Amino acid sequence: MNRQRAFAIISVAIFLIIIISSLSLSSWGAGEITEIGMHQIGIAIFEDYGITFLIIGILMFVAMIGGVFLAKEESK
Repeated sequence: MNRQRAFAIISVAIFLIIIISSLSLSSWGAGEITEIGMHQIGIAIFEDYGITFLIIGILMFVAMIGGVFLAKEESK
């Protein structure tokens, strides 16, 4: 086993130990149950976060078009 692979395994192991210990030591209190209607969710998405919602939609559309373009390029 080379040095790079050993370093990667040790790094992943340390990362997993930190994540698992932080998740197990955190107190996960119960939150308050609220009833939110579909109308309120729609208002929140389109009024409060409208610009962000549109930018993410356009970004995802452009990424999809780029993926199709790259897939067509490779098949030639």
